[in-house]
Amino acid sequence: MTKATLTLDGLPPLDGTAEAGGDYIRFRTEAGVDAEGLDRLHKGEIEIDGKTERVMVKNIQPQDRDFAGTGGATPLEVTLQRFQPSSV
Repeated sequence: MTKATLTLDGLPPLDGTAEAGGDYIRFRTEAGVDAEGLDRLHKGEIEIDGKTERVMVKNIQPQDRDFAGTGGATPLEVTLQRFQPSSV
């Protein structure tokens, strides 16, 4: 997992980690937002390793608190689809 920042239209940037592969990116955050709040947002940008690309939200799942360690917010895993698939 690589550090990443997800900015969805209408929300401040969310910090977390990302794992990219093919057309999809798995983004994990414990940023204090709820899945219902994110569910209304569909498009945004993600920055990974200094590169920014447009993405759309495909799925949002609350995760077990144990994966992220400490903190009061429920961790979320967000599956994103790239607008332009990676050439890798």
